[in-house]
Amino acid sequence: MDNQKLKLTTILSYGMSYGSGYQIMGSLVGAYLMIFFTDTFGVPAAAAGVIMVLASVWDAINDPIMGVLADKTHTRFGKFRPYLLWVPACLTVAVVCLFMCPNLSPSGKIIWAAVFYILYGMLRTAFEIPCNALINAVTDVETERQKLISTYTQIMGIFTALTTSFALSMVSFFGGENTAKGYMIVVGLSGILMTVFSICLFATTKEKYTVESKDTKLPLIKQLGLLKTVKGLIPSLIVWIAGYIGFNVMMSSSVYYVMYCLVRPDLIGQYMMTISLVGLLSPFILIPLFLKLFKSLKMAFIASQLFTLLCNLCCLLLKDNIPFIFIFSGLGALFATMFMVYGAMLMTVVTDQSYMQTGIIMNGTIAALKGFSNKFGIAVSNGLLSSVLAMTGYIANAVGQEPQSTVTGITLVRFGVPMLMALIAVCALSSLPSPRCIDKESII
Repeated sequence: MDNQKLKLTTILSYGMSYGSGYQIMGSLVGAYLMIFFTDTFGVPAAAAGVIMVLASVWDAINDPIMGVLADKTHTRFGKFRPYLLWVPACLTVAVVCLFMCPNLSPSGKIIWAAVFYILYGMLRTAFEIPCNALINAVTDVETERQKLISTYTQIMGIFTALTTSFALSMVSFFGGENTAKGYMIVVGLSGILMTVFSICLFATTKEKYTVESKDTKLPLIKQLGLLKTVKGLIPSLIVWIAGYIGFNVMMSSSVYYVMYCLVRPDLIGQYMMTISLVGLLSPFILIPLFLKLFKSLKMAFIASQLFTLLCNLCCLLLKDNIPFIFIFSGLGALFATMFMVYGAMLMTVVTDQSYMQTGIIMNGTIAALKGFSNKFGIAVSNGLLSSVLAMTGYIANAVGQEPQSTVTGITLVRFGVPMLMALIAVCALSSLPSPRCIDKESII
């Protein structure tokens, strides 16, 4: 055990690399890409949903492979740090192209959207895996790992709140009436910010805990096969998938909900600001409070999911009362955002557990599974939303004229799906071992 504390520059560069420009781009894609495709670029809702599904299928194959490749990377700079030097710039180019509006035929637009959305997912994998894997590589002290997680979550919350609250204003400022231009400038500037801080992260970190294990040359397929022997991995994977679906559904459907269900497009900014700014309080206040009250990660995690379920139920029952919708949506976001920190804490413990049980370093592989869960959650949330829009007769830009079936469908997606995902997460968490304080002897 190395009790040396991480340097402040390391903690801050990690938080800014993973939590600033990267999160601005991720928030724009998660909350606004679907409506950009359907209402600006002109991609049919059904086609957009198919693209999301196909991308998630590829992610299911690509992410674990990328995780193993990262674990098998050998350079004088380490296993994970080299990816920080080139991936951010490539990811920036891909996202800028994702928000372009080239003058193409309807089929050409579908192909363009599919190519760059899949490329976006692949490059996001190549960035997220090294960042997540670095947590266990730079320190083996649990409290220091929690500092990294808490710092990037707090910074992520700030930038996510700013993005979801003021994204449309920023797009309008930079693009005027040209929405696509506005999006491209915003994501381009975000990418520059991410690239700069990723280089800083490369310069301020050192991988101390990636010594080679006894089975370095183990074939990729056999190494992936060992995952099924890791205690608690399957329930943890279910928790990550359910949590990300619930969170991303909340973000991707909110604009549609305010515009077409509340019929108040003028409140989109205020609503997104409410769920973002209130959610920002989680890592600062509720995360440590719940851990102290419930004595273990497992019980604190379960409590946060139950409160998330309750708040969404209140919104579903009080759907005609806008003030209450704002209140309970904000509270629901407050508890839902806790998943980000608790999910990352669970990842670091499962990573330790995998090494203790297999004798093989699988930092990148475990990080890949969590990263896949995130992208799968985005794909499912957008795919589900697009399917509901297509099946219920959605009419683009028809505020106040949508059929009741569309209004009902959007409402159920916005609040019913997060309720279901919270319930699934609670069941998966309950199947984990008996609650104990986080250490290297137990998953929780």
